[in-house]
Amino acid sequence: MHIEVVRKSKGRFEGPGSCLVTPVWESETPPRLTQLDEPAQSIFNAAWKKKAFTGKAQDCFWLPVANKPYDGLLLIGFGKPEACSPETVRRCAGAACTILQQQKITRLYLDWTRFSALPAHAFLEGISLGQYDFSVYKKHPDDSPAPAKIKHFTVLISNSGQTKTVQEECEQAALICAGVNGARHLGNTPANELTPAKLAEFAQGAANSAFCECTILDKTQIASLGMNAFLGVARGSSQPPKLILLHYRHPKAKRTLALVGKGITFDSGGISIKDADGMHEMKYDMCGAAAVLCTLMNVVELKPAINVIGVMPVCENKTGADAQRPGDIIRAYNGVTIEVNNTDAEGRLILADALAFTADKYRPDFLVDIATLTGGAQVALGHFAAAILGTHEALANELIQIGQDCGERLWRLPLWDDYDKLIEGTHADLCNIGPPREASTIAGGCFLKHFIGDTPWAHIDIAATAYGVKHIPYWDEKSANGFGVRLLTRWILRQAAAF
Repeated sequence: MHIEVVRKSKGRFEGPGSCLVTPVWESETPPRLTQLDEPAQSIFNAAWKKKAFTGKAQDCFWLPVANKPYDGLLLIGFGKPEACSPETVRRCAGAACTILQQQKITRLYLDWTRFSALPAHAFLEGISLGQYDFSVYKKHPDDSPAPAKIKHFTVLISNSGQTKTVQEECEQAALICAGVNGARHLGNTPANELTPAKLAEFAQGAANSAFCECTILDKTQIASLGMNAFLGVARGSSQPPKLILLHYRHPKAKRTLALVGKGITFDSGGISIKDADGMHEMKYDMCGAAAVLCTLMNVVELKPAINVIGVMPVCENKTGADAQRPGDIIRAYNGVTIEVNNTDAEGRLILADALAFTADKYRPDFLVDIATLTGGAQVALGHFAAAILGTHEALANELIQIGQDCGERLWRLPLWDDYDKLIEGTHADLCNIGPPREASTIAGGCFLKHFIGDTPWAHIDIAATAYGVKHIPYWDEKSANGFGVRLLTRWILRQAAAF
């Protein structure tokens, strides 16, 4: 997408396929719009009177215009000024994507002259995320044109002194959103296509910088490290496991951050097999790894002065002849023994080894893992926020605040010592599940806490936000969302700027 920020007086419109977007506040009376001639203003006033458009957030109204260098004017309601946030702007932009596609708009001019207090890049994010679609496996008629997408995005501002800042913010947002859409593509790709080996191959291609190195460990190497919890999950599949290690190094770095992402490319539940309903969605069980991988891709492009480690344990959880059994006891990388009482609680097993390995080998200043870990996260929070748990107050608070700013909201759950009793093993140090229907998301976090040593750590459970989210216009409820890429990328940038 080509991005340009100019003063409104210098903006030059190019059509066909162009559109001027004008945000409108919600009010009792229709605003007078200088972009409209009298006939068009009369049409707009009549629509307002009939409440076909009142400026409520996400309301859209398309007006074809005559004698203008653009095809039409798209009015977008931003709601009440006091209630409008960056997330409001994102959702309003996402809501506009359907109309823009119907009108075959490829050039968008955003009149931001009266909205400079709000971030224009949030509108760009809503457009970039809202026009994503996953149709690579669908047959399209030869004469069917591809859906129109915005290829040129121009922000019209009133203060030329803001041009450079707004331009940089929009370009950065576009790059980050490309990473988000990359994670969505990985999440949406079916498990027969995206095997552990294929995901590892994709990661190697992502390390296309002198600053970034990719190492792929195979089953033998994983075994030599003593990662028996990881290997136990992988035993039931004919697809060999992979441990993907991405290491971004910057010569001016003063800190090291580590990200660990759960990468179950398909989860049948293993011997504790899942119900058939919804099992087709278990291709999404690698969305944590996709988020880490595509965050590292963003980091490679943005080049912040910080070191970042990305660790992704990747395998399938299947029911093959050698599959792990309920009741098995395994010894993890750090020597902790685990009773596997439910093979469908597999994510915490592969993360246990990956976290212990990362903390031991890299000694990061902060360690964050992201995983589709528990259905309990959806029970507790619905689809509108991910759960966050951790051992470091400042780290958790910073991630929560960044999530609020970027539209990937987090809600803190406790990790009190009392909860450790839920995962005590009968014949081993730990059990991989707690009592039925009792604080399952917290129990998962408590389990992982035993594998991070004294490293400052946060765990993000995205089981309810990685896919299937409804009522957010820039996301598709039938698709992966790339949740975590914006959050983690912006956290890394903030950490780099602070030191």
